[in-house]
Amino acid sequence: MTVSAILPTKNRPALLTETVRGLLAQSVAPDEIIVVDQSVTEDGRRRVRELVAAIPVPRRLALVYVWDPAISGAAAARNVGLDLARSEIVLFVDDDVVPAGDVIARLLRHYARRPDLSGIAPVITNYAPPGRLLRLAIAVFCRGPFRDERQPVYWHWREHAGALVPVRMFTGAMMSFRRAALRGVRFDARYRGPSVGEDIDLCWSLGARGGRLAIATDARIVHNKAPRPAARPEAAQITSWAFLYDKHVRKTPATRAAFAWYVAGHLLAAAVVAARERTWAPVASAMAGVRGIFTDYAGSTFLAPRDPAGPRDVGSAVPARR
Repeated sequence: MTVSAILPTKNRPALLTETVRGLLAQSVAPDEIIVVDQSVTEDGRRRVRELVAAIPVPRRLALVYVWDPAISGAAAARNVGLDLARSEIVLFVDDDVVPAGDVIARLLRHYARRPDLSGIAPVITNYAPPGRLLRLAIAVFCRGPFRDERQPVYWHWREHAGALVPVRMFTGAMMSFRRAALRGVRFDARYRGPSVGEDIDLCWSLGARGGRLAIATDARIVHNKAPRPAARPEAAQITSWAFLYDKHVRKTPATRAAFAWYVAGHLLAAAVVAARERTWAPVASAMAGVRGIFTDYAGSTFLAPRDPAGPRDVGSAVPARR
């Protein structure tokens, strides 16, 4: 099976260089690397081209480098890369990931053994479990469709002994899919900038068509989360899950109750943090997220207004391969 690695990046040339270096050092290297760079400078392009040029010609892989500062966000950048990809397996890789040297080989081995799987992601080994109280709050308030089954796999990956763990969603740090399974599926055009939840949105869109996903706990990466723009997290968390609920979840009394309970949990947590930090900022952030539910997420930093002309494909105007 052939592999196209797609890397969205913006203004992080040093991190990008190390991630590309890790891909080039794989025991089974990708057949092509597609970088979609939204940076204000071309420093990343220069560095990556130097890395690839240093590989002897007989082993040199294809490099497609798109530099376009007008692209807004990882979701849009991944759509551009997806429309340029030629391989059977599409591997989305964030620019702050350090992959083990055999990640691609292990993913391909699982694909060969499990033709029923549409997507496989490696396990993230450096996500530490949160404190006991936070774990309790997550267990109490994140019910039904809002239960995130990925996190316990990351926290306790050693206990799975290399098994494939079925999940409904991946983390965008590194996730792979059969390109055929993604035919007609794209990251939602409303996601922009440093968005939250676009990885889950893609997975749920694929799941709605019958796609099956799993985390391979013998394929390992480290995700050194690069800093995001400073902001309170409450509004983003409520907005991201509200958008997913609105778009993907069938509305029943049970799911409506689960959503209300999830939002209530965030409001309670915001009140606790506000009391501890002696500031209303957490409550104000949570209330901004709640208001967005009733205003089509107006004011969101990562969801564009709904297009009155209907959905559009961010990747429809595909740059030339270069």
